[in-house]
Amino acid sequence: MLITREMDYAIRAVRALADGEKHNIKEICSMEDIPTEFGYKVLKKLSHSEIVTVIRGQGGGYRLLCDLNETTLLDIARAIGGNLLLNECLEGGYICVNNSGEKVCTVHKELCRIQNVLIAELKANTLAQILAM
Repeated sequence: MLITREMDYAIRAVRALADGEKHNIKEICSMEDIPTEFGYKVLKKLSHSEIVTVIRGQGGGYRLLCDLNETTLLDIARAIGGNLLLNECLEGGYICVNNSGEKVCTVHKELCRIQNVLIAELKANTLAQILAM
């Protein structure tokens, strides 16, 4: 499923870095009540997605790389989870006997509708808008 504890921690980590300053892992985890082992994992994924940047060396840490006015919760979800599907039947190429040929699976159709609403809502507001609420 999409909204995991890891995604919650990723949103919190971005919030901790929203001031534009460099912060080390201990500061980020302390500010946002994130277990350190999850902090490293989440920040690594956010770094791979170019949402944050890693500053190496003594005095290193993390800094926000993305523009909060352009980044959405959908971007965070994709950085953390990759797969944003409510059900495996929404995956391209999934073969279902109830949704093939002339058969139309009404459950699949409804899940597609809900999936589209979820994605629209996740990208409806930028992180800047959300953090200002």
